[in-house]
Amino acid sequence: MWIFILIVLAVVIYFVMSQASSSNQASKASSRTQANQVDYSSLQVDYSNLEVSLESSISTHYSYTRLRDLLAEGKWREADEETGRVMLSVASLAVERKVQAGEYKDGRVPDYSRIIGMADYFPCADLSTIDRLWLKYSNGRFGFSVQKRIISELGEDALSLLSFKKRGKGTDSQVLKERIELGKEFIKRIGWYDPDNVGQHTKKYNDLTFTIQAPYGHLPTGNYWREGRGGLWKNKPANDFALLDILNRLSSCGIAL
Repeated sequence: MWIFILIVLAVVIYFVMSQASSSNQASKASSRTQANQVDYSSLQVDYSNLEVSLESSISTHYSYTRLRDLLAEGKWREADEETGRVMLSVASLAVERKVQAGEYKDGRVPDYSRIIGMADYFPCADLSTIDRLWLKYSNGRFGFSVQKRIISELGEDALSLLSFKKRGKGTDSQVLKERIELGKEFIKRIGWYDPDNVGQHTKKYNDLTFTIQAPYGHLPTGNYWREGRGGLWKNKPANDFALLDILNRLSSCGIAL
């Protein structure tokens, strides 16, 4: 009888300790995730009265009125997709004009279906307008300049290293390791990190958080494709390389918080 009671007690104790261990591990994991998402609220500036022009600098055919309205209504996902639609249109026109003038230096045929490769020619005035609209209606929580500030806090050369503008020091394997760690830290800070996505570690576009409660710098994205490609890209990892292209253009335009 006593042996039976001792066995039951041992099973109960083992079960309780296992539950406590699992709970502790989950708590630690949650703490690590929260630690990577930096809170900038103490440094936040009131952007609500920021004045922003809604006209494109490159053509009277484009306007940022719809983007302004979506942001004002807090429709963050729709605003992000509208940002992409207008950015692609403006970038395509800017690149086309460079091609016609013989000033397109890429050497490859422009890919007008996405922003990658065209960001270097994006009009600074339009980029500033888009950034200021996001800053204004998120009150400093979202915007390309917010993302640029976050990445700059990882190191003076972090943006150049991640976008291959600078090689870095050490052997090829050391440089690659540094880039991987920098990239992972950046997407953790802006809330794009997905530990279950082995290899890329980036959330799918559809899994991003399209609310004002999202981490600082979570939006806008650089995941812009022509609608003709369908919505398949939205079920793929968010393209942080496209975002890096835009942030580099931000630097060359001198746009910063």
